Amino acid sequence: MTDHRPQTDQGRGKVGQALNTILAPQTGSVRTITFMNLAQGLERRLENLADGASASLFRGRMHPVAIATRLVRQLEFIATDTPAGPQVPNDLIVNMNPADIDPAVDRSQLTRELENAVTETSLEKGWRLLGTVAIHLRTDGETPRGIVECHGEVKHSALPPWCQLIADDGSAVLEISLNRTIIGRALDCDLRISNQEVSRHHCLIYREGDRTFLQDRDSSNGTFINGLRLTTRPEPVIVGDNVMLGNLSFTFRMVN
Repeated sequence: MTDHRPQTDQGRGKVGQALNTILAPQTGSVRTITFMNLAQGLERRLENLADGASASLFRGRMHPVAIATRLVRQLEFIATDTPAGPQVPNDLIVNMNPADIDPAVDRSQLTRELENAVTETSLEKGWRLLGTVAIHLRTDGETPRGIVECHGEVKHSALPPWCQLIADDGSAVLEISLNRTIIGRALDCDLRISNQEVSRHHCLIYREGDRTFLQDRDSSNGTFINGLRLTTRPEPVIVGDNVMLGNLSFTFRMVN
């Protein structure tokens, strides 16, 4: 970040007057995650999946942790590049050989835990999701044993906000629901701000693991964190930081 401080006194306290905010519907709101961590978290939640059975019950079949791990690996292959960054489908069809799933396993609970695994992994890796994760688990004798096949599509659905940009005078609260949200003046932005201070595609905000990053997108008037102008390299932003888009001033806040 380079130090080119805007005239903050003009920007502070005037956002409510200067900001004509048009919120494009956020239909829906790369750090490496180890499969060991994913497996440990999932395994704890799956302790009672088969009435407390030990892993030995799954001998000759696929343990739920192995299913989740292979599913996540499949998502890495089908992730697509978008202007906002890597994106994965949220409506997923998962095919397995019926002999790989133990009859004692509660399939509805297994499906829920696989959905949790995809959601958590997306946050860890900084993947973009455009809606709630839904998994349709299917069995097919044509699928080879030990293989988890996955394909899917993007289905837009509302996601709760995970962070906010609050105008300094409290007159505007910009809620951000999508991970990897593009903020700008253009109609195709995830969060649209109709104000000449803001460029067409002004900046990108996203979270990866337990950190949040802000990246300028070659904006005319600049993106600033605590008075320091950002380059196109992502920079971390934390709760309480002052964020300025041109001369419009906000405070960054996490939700929950």
